[in-house]
Amino acid sequence: MENPKKENVLKIASNKKIQYMDGLRLSRAIIAGIRYLVSRQDHLNKINVFPVPDGDTGTNMSFTMNSILEVAIEQMQPRVDIFTKNISEAAIDGARGNSGVLIAQYFVGFAEGCEKKEKLDGYTLGKAFEVGAKSAREAMEDPKEGTILTVFQDLSDVINNSLNKGIDDIYELMEIGYKTALQSLKDTPEKLKILKKAGVVDAGAQGFVDFLTGLMNFIKDGSLKDLDISNLNIEQKEEKTEGHHYNEEIDINYRYCTECRIKGSHIDKKELRTKLKKNGDSLIVAGSNNKVHVHIHSNEPAQVFSLCERYGNVDGQKADDMFHQQELLNTKNVEKRAVAIVTDSASDFEDENLNIYVVPLRYSFGNKGYIDKVSQTPSEFYRELTNNTHHPQTSQPTAGDFKKQYQFLSSHYETIISLHIPKKLSGTYQSAINATRNSPDAKITVIDTNNMSVGNGLIVKYAAKLIKSGKTHKEVIDRINNAIEKTQVYAIADNLDYAVKGGRVSSTKKMIANILNIKPIMSVTKDGKLGPIGAIWGKKNIIEKIYKFIKKQIKANKEYDIAIGHSVTEDKAKTLRKMIYENHSNINSISILEIGCALGVHTGPETLAIGIQEKLEV
Repeated sequence: MENPKKENVLKIASNKKIQYMDGLRLSRAIIAGIRYLVSRQDHLNKINVFPVPDGDTGTNMSFTMNSILEVAIEQMQPRVDIFTKNISEAAIDGARGNSGVLIAQYFVGFAEGCEKKEKLDGYTLGKAFEVGAKSAREAMEDPKEGTILTVFQDLSDVINNSLNKGIDDIYELMEIGYKTALQSLKDTPEKLKILKKAGVVDAGAQGFVDFLTGLMNFIKDGSLKDLDISNLNIEQKEEKTEGHHYNEEIDINYRYCTECRIKGSHIDKKELRTKLKKNGDSLIVAGSNNKVHVHIHSNEPAQVFSLCERYGNVDGQKADDMFHQQELLNTKNVEKRAVAIVTDSASDFEDENLNIYVVPLRYSFGNKGYIDKVSQTPSEFYRELTNNTHHPQTSQPTAGDFKKQYQFLSSHYETIISLHIPKKLSGTYQSAINATRNSPDAKITVIDTNNMSVGNGLIVKYAAKLIKSGKTHKEVIDRINNAIEKTQVYAIADNLDYAVKGGRVSSTKKMIANILNIKPIMSVTKDGKLGPIGAIWGKKNIIEKIYKFIKKQIKANKEYDIAIGHSVTEDKAKTLRKMIYENHSNINSISILEIGCALGVHTGPETLAIGIQEKLEV
């Protein structure tokens, strides 16, 4: 006997007729579709193996669709052409990841098919699906069958074939199209070997079908209902796709999932795609001739952004580390991990495979933007800082940046702890807080570490070690609060030129410091502000004087871990490390690393930052 629920879902109801949809009803149907897709985010992440097994298809599609959702709710329009144009613009602006950019371009094409149409009838629907499928396929440099593109095309073909047979009722067309989309999804493993090997359907295609499911529920009933996907004639069930497919045999050729937007006039997308394809794979150039969204997997994000700048103003740069994502997913353990640690690139620390997730800051020299520690190495940053006539402007990660990271990690971890520099020094902490408000289902704790640079890095590393040792979320929080009390950072710049340029120090104070031959020792005060707590006098024997100051912070009856950060002055850092080791037997470790742009933009080259942390039990 056939499942009655399945029968009701899939049969064509002869008594249901929809001759047209205006913009308001279409918007409600799309909202319902998005809501259902977003509810399936975790599942989509778990079945994500193509084009790379980085476990973020659900996150990226949800992020993209949420940008549409905001416009669909806030800018409802009775005219179909205006509404679809608005959501297509929002989709391009908010697109993330391979599937997200493709579905954004699909909406661009859909909107083109609705041009000059006040209402959506069956024939306009067929045209919109046709242009949407063609537009998405043409945006991709190397389209593959067995993906979301195939489902787009199969849906378009069956709708338009039905129109040719005289079926013009929207309800009937969508029922026929939905059944075809389900079958097309089911067939994706037969067209793409990697899917068949993993025992899953294509994650992007599944996401689009999930969207159609929510949309169809609205068309049928006028509301969004829970629907058991396992009964929709799809043989693969969720319990079979809980992460088992990830394995070390799958290679990723390029490290960064790189994206940006270009705003200009008369952008030649075909030419741009031709020039970009040598920089990586999974290339998609989506959008219109005045706004383009670029997606590419590349090892050189800076080269991608530089090339894109030839075509207009570039913003929205991102470069997700797919190597790091695959490391997380490269396990046969299907259970969620306990706690994830998140920080931002203002934290300077050694990468010791502790599964620390970094949300990068951005900075720009004039009109040229960079992603901190991705677009440029710290050494490259300081070289440009010295030579560029423009003083760089930094910008903290947005709430959206944090939201995307939190969404991804929530699929793989039970809880998240996010550690950041003081809220009085940067808006980063507030961005993280704002992101948690938009992630109500995730357990996220955001902490102000009252530290910066290598000091913050010591706290972040300690938290990661606690998690690795099996500590619970609460235990980690309790110990982090103790670590904050026992960690301090000190920064000594060679001069105050860059602090003046960045607006942190007045030119008068710089003049006084120069007259008196003073190098201020800066630190984070108890109330979270950056200020001087001492000074080094004179121009000679600077390292010896810095050591004498550090010596005062080291008590003989305690043990310490120390991190020395430097900006293109590694020789001085090594000299200081040697002095500390030679004169103190209670030092467990001293790491040396480069200071990133977050501190360096205000201190410049020839800066030392010393983080000192009392030994903490793990």
